[in-house]
Amino acid sequence: MEIFKIAAFVLCAAVFASVLDRYAPWAAISLSVAAGAAVLLYLLPKFKTVAECMTEMFGQLDGGSGYAAMLLKVTAISFIAQMTAQICADAGQKAMGDKIETAAKVLIAVYALPLISDMLKLISAFFGG
Repeated sequence: MEIFKIAAFVLCAAVFASVLDRYAPWAAISLSVAAGAAVLLYLLPKFKTVAECMTEMFGQLDGGSGYAAMLLKVTAISFIAQMTAQICADAGQKAMGDKIETAAKVLIAVYALPLISDMLKLISAFFGG
């Protein structure tokens, strides 16, 4: 299973980063960022497969391709925000990480508004409103 390869890579990077942290904290943070980026690059083809599948599934719905795009954007925002917040926390800047998480929540709410609006219209139509 691929998760074991990823876990082994990340654990090795984490051990190496913790050793580096004693002597060169900047190098430990750089290693953490590089390891995270390497994992994301490794997973990029998987993201592409998910995106294509979601687009195909939602494409069968009337106007559903917009929902697929929104879900992909929201997923990307959450992954990027989580990774960035964790890097900030590792660098001792937890407050900055909290700000990126807040920004991500606002952006997710903005991207979700059309879906929420359509759901409310559907519920209203269902109940004869």
